[in-house]
Amino acid sequence: MAPPLDTPVYLKERESLRIADGAGREVKCLRGALWISQEGDREDRLIDGGDSFVLNRPGLSLVTAMRGPALLIVQPGSVIARPPLRRAA
Repeated sequence: MAPPLDTPVYLKERESLRIADGAGREVKCLRGALWISQEGDREDRLIDGGDSFVLNRPGLSLVTAMRGPALLIVQPGSVIARPPLRRAA
């Protein structure tokens, strides 16, 4: 079961948190470094303590502790996540 929003989550190094359909949720790294990978996105994100990222894709997102343990929270986004632009054919 997923922890409630705004509850701090501790991850050991290389441990992952799975977030299903998290578009619009904000991942805040309180300590450590996080690698964020979203389904359907070719670019992964790496954020450090004090940084945050708003998930902007539907589907599964993985948040993984890198370079040691990490502490994070997931909360409703303060910015509305917009779907990525598509290229015209």
